[in-house]
Amino acid sequence: MNFFRKAQEWGRFGILIVFFLFPILQCSYFTREPGRPPKIEGVPIPDSQRTVYIQNLRNASYAPALHTKIGQYLKAEIDRRGRFIQTRDKFKAAYRIYGEVIHYQLVGDLMDTGDQHLTSEMFSVCKMELQRADTGEKIALERDEVPGRVFFSRQLGYRESESQAQDRMARVMAVKMAEELERAWYFSIAKNIEE
Repeated sequence: MNFFRKAQEWGRFGILIVFFLFPILQCSYFTREPGRPPKIEGVPIPDSQRTVYIQNLRNASYAPALHTKIGQYLKAEIDRRGRFIQTRDKFKAAYRIYGEVIHYQLVGDLMDTGDQHLTSEMFSVCKMELQRADTGEKIALERDEVPGRVFFSRQLGYRESESQAQDRMARVMAVKMAEELERAWYFSIAKNIEE
């Protein structure tokens, strides 16, 4: 009888351990790639081919701070992913990233009886470019213009200011840009190795 009681206690303890450890082990911290370089046919890409310099983004739109926000989030996203190694020295980098916000538009969607905007739509486009530092050759990107779109309201539901909505849009655009840049970089290196 005592044996069965102990087995039940250990069974409950084991279930609790599984419920607490499983989410922790599935956490992105344990499965992330930073620190481990990408590989081509099992061979890690050397650090000298992973260094990148991110030029401050230019602004050709009327949004005053959007290019700064996208640039900061792009740098943070590239650091988080860990495939590139960022450098502050333009001349030590193997690749250079350039970008420009070329379009920004803010449109009211839903209006009240006093012609005040209840909801608004924000749309922006950022153009980007990846270059080899030594030759100046442009790496072909699958998509060199990344769009961003958010809807927000100052009065309804989850209230957001234009600046907060811009911030949210900039984060999403930075993730898309990092994916495009990494994909183009990886395939350009893999193609050179195969040749």
